[in-house]
Amino acid sequence: MRIEESLKQRGLAVPSLEELWRANPAGGHYISHYPVRNLLYLCGTTPIKNGAPHLPGVLGENLTVAQGQEAARYAALTTLSVIKQALGDLDRAQQFVHLLGFVNSAPGFNDQPRVINGAVDLLTELYGERGKPTRAAIGCRGLGGNASVEIIVTLLFTGDEVKPPLPRDYAQG
Repeated sequence: MRIEESLKQRGLAVPSLEELWRANPAGGHYISHYPVRNLLYLCGTTPIKNGAPHLPGVLGENLTVAQGQEAARYAALTTLSVIKQALGDLDRAQQFVHLLGFVNSAPGFNDQPRVINGAVDLLTELYGERGKPTRAAIGCRGLGGNASVEIIVTLLFTGDEVKPPLPRDYAQG
């Protein structure tokens, strides 16, 4: 519970993954997480704040690097909601192994690494060196829901119990 206390001190809270998914249709079929021994693969997450998409748009077109860093920070917070769903306790994250970041980028925008720093900075604020993963930052033209950032995390965890993954299905209509 130390990580959640640290989040609270920063004025942040981990949202319920189930509530986020009910409020924000995905358009795809996937599961929230998949464990392989003590390695946890997580689904991609986008920035959500107060239950709604946060800072949608295109970096270098209608969003600045600073806004992209904030978006990446909130994408990491959404990732924490997946970890909490899977492990029940954020303190069970032993080491963030890899973070793959996608940045919705205008032609010529080349600050993707600086944008994704927003996610890594939050993880290292919370977990110290355990929060610093290997990583890649990739520019792309277009992300689902016009998200500005999407991150995918793989981490090592302690203990044995992992809750079953939540299925994600596209909304009909």
